[in-house]
Amino acid sequence: MNHQMSFKEYRSMDLLIFSALTVVFEYIVTLATAKWFAGQPVAISITLTLVLITIHRWGAYAAVVALLGGVAFCIASGASWEHYLIYAIGNLFALVSLVYFKPFDQQDIKKSFFKTLLFAVTAYLSVALGRWLVSLAFGAGGGELIAFLTTDLITLLFAVVILYSCKSVDGLIEDQASYIVRIHEAEKSKHTSELDG
Repeated sequence: MNHQMSFKEYRSMDLLIFSALTVVFEYIVTLATAKWFAGQPVAISITLTLVLITIHRWGAYAAVVALLGGVAFCIASGASWEHYLIYAIGNLFALVSLVYFKPFDQQDIKKSFFKTLLFAVTAYLSVALGRWLVSLAFGAGGGELIAFLTTDLITLLFAVVILYSCKSVDGLIEDQASYIVRIHEAEKSKHTSELDG
């Protein structure tokens, strides 16, 4: 008996895949960064990139990827429990960049380098601010905000390059409900053409 995947099942599977990719790659990149840049105020993360892609695909459901990325970073870096809260909750602030899906068309964000940059920078700054706000509960000061803003600059660059480079990959950086409708319509049109031919 054939079972056609429902939209909810597809969304769950897609989020599971992106979550798994985030956890695995964040863990690996965090360990590699600690080894290659030992003692340097540098952090490289894959989470921001994958969260931004997931925002395009599923909107606020990207919160799952953001949370798990923060947890993976903390596990790999041997962080204290306070840092689990700071990074997991702080990463959720990336969803502030969803504001651009209101005034801008998603396709405009994907095709325009400036809008891609604006989208990524907003998420980056929001995450830094979110982490800092959570860290205030643990005695952080203004210096920590500067640290959050500066240590992840390579992460921001990486996110912008990947997002803009992948703009032509069909369906990757696209609302998945719209993508499924578009693919369905294309298949229906092709089938109609074959019948007419």
